[in-house]
Amino acid sequence: RPRVFFCCKKMATNKERRKIQEQMVEEKARREKERKEFQERQELEGLKRVFKRLDKKNDGKLDAQELAQELNFLEYTAERTEIEEIIWEIDDDDDDAVDWEEFKMSFHRARDDKTGFEPRKLFHLTEFLMADKDQSGSIDVEEFINIWYTRYGKEEADAKMTEYFGKDFQGGNIEVTFTKFMDIQRSANRKGRRSATAMLPQVKPIRFVDGAVL
Repeated sequence: RPRVFFCCKKMATNKERRKIQEQMVEEKARREKERKEFQERQELEGLKRVFKRLDKKNDGKLDAQELAQELNFLEYTAERTEIEEIIWEIDDDDDDAVDWEEFKMSFHRARDDKTGFEPRKLFHLTEFLMADKDQSGSIDVEEFINIWYTRYGKEEADAKMTEYFGKDFQGGNIEVTFTKFMDIQRSANRKGRRSATAMLPQVKPIRFVDGAVL
């Protein structure tokens, strides 16, 4: 009678499975760290490029006159007081100008802000100029999408793009001026502030037996 041999693959032990899982987690963390570091390098390069573009006098500082010159190029209407306020909001040392460190730190604060209450006017201008690499004064829809992908993630960004540009925004030949860009940002910021306010805990008044309210 022929002999039958059963060949079976050795099953991994619990210890081996845990080790594989740990390696997978470590690999995922490593890739995420590399992705984040790459994004940070790209962001820093973009910030340096924008600061250099705004620094018309090449003195290492941005003042209201330089900001007004760039806004005029972008055909964006702004009062002198509004421009001065943009500088004042992030001028930590009160020298009526914004140096590189103030510029960089204000961008990071606005980027990481979840409430929508951090000063964002210079932040939005910086975002726009980072996307406008050819210095044409406008950005196309793909460049706009990249801004919101970075800020919100793909799913939320797609929803917002559909809201503001319609379902045919992908592949569309849409040019976004800075004026249009700011109109959209103001609308998005208002909605963000309403959402943040709605998340705050509501404190109900304490009523005592005698009717007094605390």
